[in-house]
Amino acid sequence: MKRTIFMTGLTLVALSFFLSGCNSMKKLQKEAIEAAVVGYVNPEQLEAVNGVVNFSYTINFAPKQFDKKMILKITPKLQYGNAMQKLTPMFLQGENVKNANYPKVSYDKASSFTQKFSFNYKPGMETGVLWADIEVIQGSKSLLLSPVVLNKNGIRVWQQPAFSLNGVNYVPALTETFVGDVPAAEVGVVSGYVMFPLGKSTISEAQQHSAVMTQAAKAMEKVLADKNAKITNMFIYISNSPEGTERLNKNLATNRFRSAKKYFEKDLNLLNTPMSRNPRFVVQQTVSENWPGLYMLLEASNISNKDQIIRELKNAPNATRRNAILDGYVAKTPELKEVILPILRRADFFVFYTIPTTVQEDVQLTYFVPQLTEKAPAVTAQTNWQLLNDLAVMAIENKEYAKAQRLLESAIALKQDATINNNLGVTYARQGSKAQAAKYFDKAKLRKEARYNMGLILMEQGDYSKAIPYLKDQPNINLAYAQLMNNDNRAALDTFKKIKMNKAIDYYMMAVAAARLKDDDDMSVALQKAVQMDPQMKKWAATDISFYPYKGNPLYMQIVK
Repeated sequence: MKRTIFMTGLTLVALSFFLSGCNSMKKLQKEAIEAAVVGYVNPEQLEAVNGVVNFSYTINFAPKQFDKKMILKITPKLQYGNAMQKLTPMFLQGENVKNANYPKVSYDKASSFTQKFSFNYKPGMETGVLWADIEVIQGSKSLLLSPVVLNKNGIRVWQQPAFSLNGVNYVPALTETFVGDVPAAEVGVVSGYVMFPLGKSTISEAQQHSAVMTQAAKAMEKVLADKNAKITNMFIYISNSPEGTERLNKNLATNRFRSAKKYFEKDLNLLNTPMSRNPRFVVQQTVSENWPGLYMLLEASNISNKDQIIRELKNAPNATRRNAILDGYVAKTPELKEVILPILRRADFFVFYTIPTTVQEDVQLTYFVPQLTEKAPAVTAQTNWQLLNDLAVMAIENKEYAKAQRLLESAIALKQDATINNNLGVTYARQGSKAQAAKYFDKAKLRKEARYNMGLILMEQGDYSKAIPYLKDQPNINLAYAQLMNNDNRAALDTFKKIKMNKAIDYYMMAVAAARLKDDDDMSVALQKAVQMDPQMKKWAATDISFYPYKGNPLYMQIVK
């Protein structure tokens, strides 16, 4: 009995050819070699940069260790939670292999081969395990060996954190990986799923405590704690795989829905809430035999004859024949049975909620208050626009924005004044009407307060290049941030140096600007100050894409360690 050995790092895994029987198998056994395959993943710590994971895999062969007629197929896979990311297989062939065009391994000389891999990062991959299927092919014979672990370090995610500035959340410029927990402005959704065993409607303990459901429960907790959030409905999608055992159980989809609904409502703390008692709260969709899902997963798979399987299933003359074709392929295609079909046995939920689109109360919009002197003649609110404006300012300070709006609309009828237009813009902004606010700020743009307010509106709308000229009248952290978001890194750094800063996030953003300019001194000083004021900044900096070029830099490493 010959032996194939696959080595990764310091781990040695013995993979045996179990060959016996007819003469052809004995001949294959005789021609098989003992191949020592030493594999290295580089980097050892996989990293997601701008949402993409890149790494290389190198394998080495000593002389006379790779049989001249053998093909080696290595298929890396990343397992994370219940999901798996398959990568392009790596093929190598011996010198005498015919009808193939893979990289050739020399029989007489030492050889080394490297293949680069790339895939998109997905949430949950931080704790993923990289492993590989190993298959040896010789002529018409093939043997699938035991899978081996290539890397257990998971994936380190470099991303740009979302900054909160004056109560408004922003995702900085030059970012391709958006932070997952920043909700949409008006509509949000919390989602997750559980998988079911073949032919059953029970939810295992492992599924109940999966990474997906743990993350979903935390997200739902935040929504329930937000007094402004209104949960509208829950959509539950039930899917059965179309294989024999699942087809025969006619009540399976119904039972899975009941089980999933009960579990989701309990796990998400929705049980006995007013919305859950509404019979229309849960919307159900059931797919008792998920053929479309099967076709989609087959198309995305690495099964060699997937096109033939799909074609035969779709061209079957009737359901009975289609079922027989599928069951036949399930019996002889391990990946179909063990990977694809289990994904179709599931329950997904989507909880939708809305959040009113309002301007945060701590956004510092400024307004102008005309001062009446003691010598001013007696005036009435009906005839003096200044008094109406003063009353409106008092209403704004008391957060009575509708009242302030009415007073200012009366004042503007008496006099078209930049002060009134500015304060009207403030009331509209406070009530969430940014378009109307911008309209009045534009009318009042001769006043520096109105120009500044217009800059804030443009900044919240993400139009940083237009916001900058308006904010320059009153340089502060908002100007620096707008310049940073507009990729005016030099201007941003200059502004940071001029303004007074008293928050950790201010110094952190200054460090980002300096890092983009490769200004090591300003970067290290600002980042150190940010971390001293708020140790949480250390975690941000450790995976912030802006500091990725400093990975290994002694100053940076000392701050984030």
